[in-house]
Formats: sequence, C-alpha cells, structure tokens
Amino acid sequence: MDFKYLIQQIESLPSLPQAYHKCCFLLEQEVTDSKALAQVVATDPAMTMAVLRLVNSAFYNIPRKIERLDHAISIIGHVKFSDLILTAAVVKAMSSLASGRVEMNVFWRHSIFTGLVAKRLALYGYFPNSERLFLAGLLHDVGQLIYFDLQQTKALKVSELVCKYGVDVALAEKKVLGFTHQQLGSELCRIWDLPEWLEQPIAHYHEPKLSLYFHQEATILSMANAIAGKSMPGLASLGQVIQNNDSLVDDPNIWSSVNINDEVLPAVIQEASEQLEGVIQSLIPELSCVT
Repeated sequence: MDFKYLIQQIESLPSLPQAYHKCCFLLEQEVTDSKALAQVVATDPAMTMAVLRLVNSAFYNIPRKIERLDHAISIIGHVKFSDLILTAAVVKAMSSLASGRVEMNVFWRHSIFTGLVAKRLALYGYFPNSERLFLAGLLHDVGQLIYFDLQQTKALKVSELVCKYGVDVALAEKKVLGFTHQQLGSELCRIWDLPEWLEQPIAHYHEPKLSLYFHQEATILSMANAIAGKSMPGLASLGQVIQNNDSLVDDPNIWSSVNINDEVLPAVIQEASEQLEGVIQSLIPELSCVT
C-alpha cells in the first residue's frame, strides 16, 4: 500500500476529543481558571473518569483521594494537567483506532510499560516534565497499531520476519510495507496537531541522532522501548520475546548521553512494574483483569 494513500486513510480515523482542544485553548490564555478547565473536561464523561482515575493512581502518588477535577488541577498545576488531559485524550482516540483484529492487550501493555520506564528514566536524569516521556512511550508504537488494523496481511509478514528470522522491526517494515511505524506515528502526530516535543521522539526513537531538537528524549524513548521489550514485547513480535542485541541498553555511552547512571536500571524496572497494573486500570480498565 502506498504511504500517501495510507495517510489519507488515517486522516479519516478518529481525532482527539473536542474537550482536549478546548482545554488547550484555555491553557494558552494568560489567565486560566481551574473551574473553567474542569467544566470543559466534564463535558466528556469518559475523559473525566480517565483523568480522575489517573490522578488518583500511583502515577502521581497523591496521598489523598481527589474527587473533583478543579481540585486535581489546583494540586498538580496547569502544565501537568495539560499533559494529563492529553494522555486521556490520546488513549480515548487510540482505543477507537483499531478493530477487533488487533491484539490490544499486547499493544497497551507494551506501550504503557514503555511509557512508565521512560518516565522513570527521565526522573533519574532530572528531565523536566517527565510525564511527557510517558506520553511518548504511550504513543511510540501507534504506527504499528494503524498498519496492523489497515494492512493485517502485510503486518503478519512483518511479524514473521521479526519472530522467525530475527529481523529488526524497522527493516522488516521497510521491506514489507516500504515505510516504518515511526513514520506513520509521526504523521498521526501531525494530523492530530500534537506538539513537537511528542512528535520528534516518536519519529526518531529508532535512530535518536536524527532528532534535531529532542535528541535526549528520543534516546530515552529508545532505551525504554528496548527495556520494555525484554518482558512485554509489542505488536510486531506478536507479544513474543525476541532475543535481540542488547547493545543499546548495555552501552555506557548511551547512558552517559542522557546523564543517567546505568546502575539505576533495576530500580527503574521495579518501579515501573509496580505502577503498571494501577495505570492500566486507570487508563484502560477493561484490560486490568487481562494478563
């Protein structure tokens, strides 16, 4: 399938909820009232529930239960709330992208775990707005979700190359499809008008050096994807653990390039693992009982 034709197809797929765009408009104003933001989000019950579940999860680790949106905004602040509603909006839109033919349990568990690992790495590296690395992890394989839904036969050929012959995912995609899931993910970011701090790491996490403005973020996302793949592989390998070269995570130069000590790796994995089920229950409750 021609890449441009596929882009035309995804342009007709679900967009981000209107409540998200209205919140973005309010947040761009010089003075934004928390109650006004809460009223906008409240127009979308699914987003409201997702936001409240997530803000009360281990993801934010707030000591007391938050029951009102305006209280959530006042506690976490406008910047984090902006990332929070984007998370809820992205999950809602992505959940409607694929048909029943796609193994969503595999997709979500890999994506969420990658996001949690990326966030923990960012925290250990003292990166500002570490929640944004969680978002990048959440979205990093959205291109695979799209072609698995729209081109299932070719998607399975990609998986055969990856699983049976150990071919790198990006190389397998180029051979079978003529493009990569990173390219598709980047185009979806453009269609959804997502910020560059999200689009660049998604577009270049396979080759972080190609990211012009967010090289370190792309590197962290690449590391997180490799770490997550050891226990929770994604769609391309159909959930099967593939024994690939671990040079990325084992390379001390990679760790030093993002100013993180590689000794934190066991703690990163443990902390992300402890948060996983709670975040799944918050974002995709229907998967919380699926293992």
